[in-house]
Amino acid sequence: MKKTYKEFSAELDETLGFAARKAVGRRMKMMARKGTVKMKKKLNMMRALPIAKARKRAMKWVRNWIKQRLVGKSKNLADISMGQKIAIDKKVDQKVKMMGSKVKAMVKKQTKLQIKKHKVRKKQMMDARKGS
Repeated sequence: MKKTYKEFSAELDETLGFAARKAVGRRMKMMARKGTVKMKKKLNMMRALPIAKARKRAMKWVRNWIKQRLVGKSKNLADISMGQKIAIDKKVDQKVKMMGSKVKAMVKKQTKLQIKKHKVRKKQMMDARKGS
């Protein structure tokens, strides 16, 4: 049975094993090619960003920032092997729990920045739409 987008995103939130990561990647790749998904993405970029979505993006940014700190600035996260990524994800989960309120503060600050970035992107898209 096909899964909904919410089920996909729920899978992304939990630490996945090797096979599950590959499966999610394949599904997302297939979805990204579909015209309906492209159109919805375009329309959503022109809408105001909901706070919940901004918070989710901010949390993802903070997690990626922590991952980069754990790996080191000289290494690229995309070049790391799948096994190492899984291990890093587990370390990040522990680190986020340990940092507690500091992570919350970073997420709060990053949420504001995400909303600001979205407004700039939205304005650019609107201007491009009016220009054409």
